[in-house]
Amino acid sequence: MAESVMNKGGKHNRSRRIAGILLTLPALIVMGATVLYPILWSLKISLYQSEGMMSSGSFVGLGNYVKVLQSTQFQDALWNTLGFVATTIIIELIIGFTVALVLNRSLPGTTFFRVIFTLPLMIAPIVSGLQWRWLFADQYGVVNYVLNLVGIKAPLWMGSVWGAKTAVLIANVWLATPFVILILLAALSSLSEDLYEAARLDGANPLQIFLNITLPLLKPAILMILVIRLSDAFRVFDIVYILTQSGPGGATEVLSTYIYKSTFTGLHFGHGAAASFLVMLMIMVVSFVLFRVLRPKEDRS
Repeated sequence: MAESVMNKGGKHNRSRRIAGILLTLPALIVMGATVLYPILWSLKISLYQSEGMMSSGSFVGLGNYVKVLQSTQFQDALWNTLGFVATTIIIELIIGFTVALVLNRSLPGTTFFRVIFTLPLMIAPIVSGLQWRWLFADQYGVVNYVLNLVGIKAPLWMGSVWGAKTAVLIANVWLATPFVILILLAALSSLSEDLYEAARLDGANPLQIFLNITLPLLKPAILMILVIRLSDAFRVFDIVYILTQSGPGGATEVLSTYIYKSTFTGLHFGHGAAASFLVMLMIMVVSFVLFRVLRPKEDRS
């Protein structure tokens, strides 16, 4: 009797597994056709001296990767990207924490401001880039007009290195910070108020409460923000291309614009594919390090 029940249970489990595989098979086929196949095709291109997507050319192995790493343009784009990523993430976290902590309190008008801060998320990056390009325009831009009103000499934003970098940074922070705010707000709303009450009864000040209670409990949310925003920042393209076209003199060249120019302007598809895989490898390494450092201790064992 027991053996027959076990056999029925085993058959039932096998049926459920087969049904699960059959139900997910269409999605797996679509993902394989739209994601896996292009990745494998790009990998193949990166190993050939290819001057076109349809012609393989001669096999060079890792030669394209070596040439890309030795390229001064790639190195400059890499340093510009690393500086951009570090700066934008730090600013986004500072602003995100400040705004989220304020909006998490039951103050008048917080609901209205929550709606206001989500508006940039509804705008496409290319539209945002065009918007900021108009705002930073030298002759008729709103930013320079306001600066002139308060007696500050308006700079030529796109004509100077630091002006162009600052414009790109401001536009990206404006577009991405609402995501950080929403994630932190959701995480803060899930924290138990009993912990804060106990800390206040023990005489802890607000800074101690933030460092010893709020910050440790927000590690999963911070990890999510860092992984998603780092990958997005490494792949930034729209804002840079619309605002500066990597100028002036390549000062705002980032990895994505380098890959675009190498592939579609220079028609060096092998170099572009190799650079793309190098960027993907960088993102994977950084994400792995973040998971190792920030994941909860109980998950590390």
